[in-house]
Amino acid sequence: MNTAEISFIVILGVMAAFYFIFIRPARQEQRRHEETIRDLHVGDEVITAAGFFARIKEIHTPEEGPVELVLDLGNGLTVRGVTGSVARRVSTAMQSGGQAEEAKGA
Repeated sequence: MNTAEISFIVILGVMAAFYFIFIRPARQEQRRHEETIRDLHVGDEVITAAGFFARIKEIHTPEEGPVELVLDLGNGLTVRGVTGSVARRVSTAMQSGGQAEEAKGA
């Protein structure tokens, strides 16, 4: 093998490593997030991108444009947002853990 072939193989190896270390995991995470957003229902508790805990009160699917959510932040405060503003759905374990902590504090 000459140096050109070795250089080509090294470059391909670096590109493959870059793909498997950075690009592929990011795409998988994006796909999981899209599935989570698609599975949202009225009554689900979510965490917004700003870090607020909210419960989905209404979901509006317009003919054009993004899906809109009406989020209840508590104490009668509701806000409108798009599905992109939802960071994740609060898991059942996280909800029950929060309720257990509230019971200890009471």
